[in-house]
Amino acid sequence: MKKKIDLLMYPSVKLLMPLALGIAVGDMLEEYITPVVWWVMMVCMIIITYFTWKMKYIQSLLLLSTVFLIGGTLVSMKRQSSEIRLPDTPITFKAVLLSNPIVHGKVVQVDLMAMTKDRPIMVRASILRDTITNRYRTLQIGDGIEATAYLEKPMNFSDATFDYARWLKRHGYLAETFILYNQWQRAKVSLRQMNFLQRTSLAAGIYRLRLMKLLERNFDRTHLAIVSAMTLGEKSLIDKDVKEDYSLTGASHVLALSGLHLTILYGLLVFLLGKCERLFPRLFRKAVCEILILLILWGYVILVGMSSSVIRSAVMLTIYSFVTLLNRARLSVNTLALTAIILLIINPYQLFDISFQLSFISVWSILLFYPLIYELIPLGKGKLLSPVRWVWGMIAVSCAAQLGTAPLIAYYFGRVSTVFAISSLVAVPCTMVIIPATFCLLILTPLPSIAYYVSKFISIITEYMNTSLHWLASLPYTSIENIHITILQLFIYYFMLMAIWIMWSFLAGKIEFK
Repeated sequence: MKKKIDLLMYPSVKLLMPLALGIAVGDMLEEYITPVVWWVMMVCMIIITYFTWKMKYIQSLLLLSTVFLIGGTLVSMKRQSSEIRLPDTPITFKAVLLSNPIVHGKVVQVDLMAMTKDRPIMVRASILRDTITNRYRTLQIGDGIEATAYLEKPMNFSDATFDYARWLKRHGYLAETFILYNQWQRAKVSLRQMNFLQRTSLAAGIYRLRLMKLLERNFDRTHLAIVSAMTLGEKSLIDKDVKEDYSLTGASHVLALSGLHLTILYGLLVFLLGKCERLFPRLFRKAVCEILILLILWGYVILVGMSSSVIRSAVMLTIYSFVTLLNRARLSVNTLALTAIILLIINPYQLFDISFQLSFISVWSILLFYPLIYELIPLGKGKLLSPVRWVWGMIAVSCAAQLGTAPLIAYYFGRVSTVFAISSLVAVPCTMVIIPATFCLLILTPLPSIAYYVSKFISIITEYMNTSLHWLASLPYTSIENIHITILQLFIYYFMLMAIWIMWSFLAGKIEFK
C-alpha cells in the first residue's frame, strides 16, 4: 500500500520543527529578549489564534507560530533558572562528589554538588594533587568534602575555539572552582537540599561504582574499559589509541550508550519474559510483561547516568511499548518526533547536545532510507539466504545511518569514515554478544567458577573486536580528514537528502503525492 505525502499524517513532525526553531532563536537572542517578553508574545499569539478559529489556514499558521514562541519561552526560562549570583570572595562550602576524580596533569577533575545557602549547584572542580600524601586517591563518588575556594562562573580561555563555558551551562554546571590540596577535607554532608531525582542519581552512581569493582575482578584494564563503556557508560578508562581506532572506523557509537545498547537490553527482556508468558500465561500477561520491561529499562537508564542518548532511546521504547499494546504502527518518524518534543520540553538545552543531534538524525535516517537501500538487492525468502539477508541488512542499516550522520560528524569533528559499513559488521555483532554476556557475568558473580569462563569468553570477543578495528584503522584512506563545512552547507545537505528520499520513494512505488 502506498503512502501519501501529507504533513497532516505527521503531527509530531509538524510541531517539532517550529519548537526546535524557537529554541534555537531563543538561545541566540538570550541577551535581547527576556522571559517576560517571550511569555507576553506567547499569550498574545494564543489569544489571536483563538479568535481566528473560522479561518482554517491562518489558524494553522498561528498555531505553528505559537509553538515557535513556546520554544523560545522554554529556553529563556531555562536560562533564567540557571542564573545565580556567586560570591566575590573565597567561601567555605560542603559538597558531595557526583563522579569519580579523574587525573589531568597536576590536578584531578571531579563534579561536585555544592550545598550553598540558596540551593545546591553543580560545580566542575579541579583539585590540586598532593603527591606526598595522595589524599585524592581515597575520594570516590558519594563522598562528602568541605572546601574553601572561589566559586566562579564558567569562562573560556582567551584563545579557545570551543565555547566550553556555554557547554558547561547547558549541561547544568553553574560554577567552576580550583581547590588547593590543603584547602579541602572529608566531611559529612547532608543531602536534604538535593531533590529526589538528584539523590536517586547519586545513589545510582554509587551502585554503579560497586558494579565497576565487580567487573574489575574479572577483566584487565583494556577489556574492562570496553565492557564498562558498553554496559555502565563508564568511558574514562578507554585509552586514546583505542578511541582513535573506533573513531577512524566509524564505530565510536558502540562505546557510547545509545539506542543500540538499550535495544539489545529491550530485546533480551522481551525474549526472557516472552518465555515466562508461555510457561505462566496467567501470571505473565502481555501488559504485565511490558510494564516489567519498562520498569527494568528505566531503572537501567538511571543506573548508567541518564545521558540524553539513553533517555531518548528509553522514551522511544516506552512509546513503542504502548503503541504495541494498542496494536498500532510501532515505530515511525512521527514517534521519533514525539520523543524529541517530550525531551525538548523537559530540557530545551538538549537541542544543542551533539549526542542528542546524532542519535535523532541516525534513527531518522534509518527509518527513511533503510527500506529503500535494503530493497536494492532482491533477496528471496529461502532459509539458505538467511545469513546473506542478515549481512545485507546490517550493511543497509549502516549506510542509512551514515547518510544522516556523516555531514553532522564532519561539521563537528572534521572527519568521515570510509569503512563504517565493514566496521559495523564487526562492532555491532560483538556488542550484541558482550552486553548480554556481561549482564550474565554480574548475575553469576556469586558463582566464581562459572563467572570465570564467562569473563574469558567476553575477553575473547572484546579482543577480537579491538584487534579487527585496529587493523581496519591502520589501512590507508580509512577516513577523510580535515573536512570543513558551514552550517548553511549542512542545511542544504539535509534539504537535498529529504528531496532525494521523496523522489526515491516515489520511483520505488512506496509513496504517492496527494
